[in-house]
Amino acid sequence: MRPFKFLRTIVGITLLSLIYINLQMQIFDLAYEGKRKEKEIRRLHDHNSQLTYHILNLKSANHLGDKLLTQDARMQFLDINHIVRLENPSRTKEPRRIAGISKSENTFKNLWGFFSLRSQAEAKPIER
Repeated sequence: MRPFKFLRTIVGITLLSLIYINLQMQIFDLAYEGKRKEKEIRRLHDHNSQLTYHILNLKSANHLGDKLLTQDARMQFLDINHIVRLENPSRTKEPRRIAGISKSENTFKNLWGFFSLRSQAEAKPIER
């Protein structure tokens, strides 16, 4: 074998070996980078879970009630004496009335509302 051909073969094998080693190093570097990113994702997910827990804790009724009661607010929780009870209209003996409008008036207004393009709301006090 001639020295020139031998030297060319050795240089070619060396270059191919260096390219192969470089590719293997890039593969390992990408693998380590992937592990680092997975670790960072796990850390961020845990941090997100902790923040979600703290937000839900701060929004809880117990925390808000404690916060309102510890401040110098004049608020207090209602007790039995401050509960307002309303009568159910179906249990009362009075005929059904809607804001003091008789049934015939109410029917006429419903028909007119059916034909009109815009709705109209009206509130009247009930006269007793």
